[in-house]
Amino acid sequence: MPHFYLLGQSNFGISVLVDCLSCLFPDERIQADIIANLPPEQNTSLAYAYEAPGVQSTVHHWQNWAPEAAIPCLIGSIGKGRRAIFEFFQAHFQIDEQRYYTTIHPSAVVSKSVEMGRGNHISPLSVVAPYARLDDFVVINRNASVGHHTVLERFATVNPGANVAGACRIGEGVTIGAGATVIDQITIGAGSVIGAGSVVTKDIPAGVIAFGSPAKVIREVS
Repeated sequence: MPHFYLLGQSNFGISVLVDCLSCLFPDERIQADIIANLPPEQNTSLAYAYEAPGVQSTVHHWQNWAPEAAIPCLIGSIGKGRRAIFEFFQAHFQIDEQRYYTTIHPSAVVSKSVEMGRGNHISPLSVVAPYARLDDFVVINRNASVGHHTVLERFATVNPGANVAGACRIGEGVTIGAGATVIDQITIGAGSVIGAGSVVTKDIPAGVIAFGSPAKVIREVS
């Protein structure tokens, strides 16, 4: 029986991750231990369903949990909380990048020449072109695309329907909004946010929010 730890409990992200696991292991029963690091009164996602066929899930609170060394881990979020969850479990349990498993939905198309880090997630119907590089904890959401020779640094997120063209560099912690387009050979600096539906036609500096067609810097990230 495949066994995974899902660290952190964002039920939005967990619903996507356990569905992906059920598709990756269609003929097996999967055990998923969800390790909550927030008290229930601080978690706004608990009202949402996350169960998937073939996945036996159990929720534990981090203070009552003792990890086994051989069991692979996933960050239990595909949103902006990923870094905080990673740092929490690294600090409390010394769980580093080597423990994290990458989930790629079977319907995604990922070139064999893609360089892949740890703990990445690629959702259904996404495409990652040849010689792209995905560093650790990158999320490519559903029906998004990443072009050839493009680099996505740690914790970068490409949201649903976004298109990042070839030979781009997307900095650490960048968020590309749903339906946005980044033309070829663009650099977006660390921590910046590109608004939904924007078209990025020139480089964007670090730590800003940019929006529009063409995208313009609106303000710094607060």
